[in-house]
Amino acid sequence: MNDPAKAVQTLLHERSFALACAGYFVAALGWVLFFNIGDGLSPVSLVVKLAIVFAAELTAGYFIASLCGLFLDFSNVQTSPAKLFVLIGSAGFIKSLLIAFALISAAVPSAHLGWLAPLALLGVFGLQLGYLTRAIKRAYHISYSRAFGAWVFTVVPVMAVVMLTGVFFVWAIMWLFS
Repeated sequence: MNDPAKAVQTLLHERSFALACAGYFVAALGWVLFFNIGDGLSPVSLVVKLAIVFAAELTAGYFIASLCGLFLDFSNVQTSPAKLFVLIGSAGFIKSLLIAFALISAAVPSAHLGWLAPLALLGVFGLQLGYLTRAIKRAYHISYSRAFGAWVFTVVPVMAVVMLTGVFFVWAIMWLFS
């Protein structure tokens, strides 16, 4: 807390795969509880969903770390995807705020907090992007715009994949019913 730059340097120097996996697991737990709390989720269903989302979080972490590392390498910043993977994993702990929101929503159903869910997601994504941008800036001594650009560079291919997948599913549904 007293020296955030030193904390980020220590995190990147240690490259703790266990810490990264813990962060990805907390993120997966946040997603599963956020979207399923109050639905009468069975333990088997919870474990299966948690395993699938955890695998998706790990895959996304590998993909994002490699693309961010590619951008930083093009910008003449020496980094490693392993360090970025651990950094992204540590940002997964921010998604524990989704667990808190889900628990509060389930505890007070009369408040109808479901309509605030998109704002909760945007808030968590904003906090996570801010954390990652500041961490890259502190770790590699680059400007905020370059650090932010590294994360935006990773979003473009991810959005292209999501859109192509959506187009494929629409095409598959149309083909199925024609």
